[in-house]
Amino acid sequence: MRTKIKLNPGEELKRESSRSKGTMAQTDIYTYSIIDQAGDKVGSVEHTDHTSLRGGSRTQHVTQKDNSGNIVVELSW
Repeated sequence: MRTKIKLNPGEELKRESSRSKGTMAQTDIYTYSIIDQAGDKVGSVEHTDHTSLRGGSRTQHVTQKDNSGNIVVELSW
C-alpha cells in the first residue's frame, strides 16, 4: 500500500484506527494520517483490504486525500 500513495520528502504515515466489517470480518479498513516534518497533519489515507468469502480472492483499495478533502490518489488492485 505504501508504494501506491504519494508522500513528499519528510512525510510519514501514522495509523489512526482500524476496524473490520462483514459477516465474517472479511473486510479490514485502516485509516492513516499523513504527518509532515513539523508534526502537522497534511492529509489522510484509507486502505481497505477485502477477502472474498467464496474463492478467497483478495481486493485492496486505497484513497489518499489532502487536508481540503481533495483526492490525490485512488487505486484498486
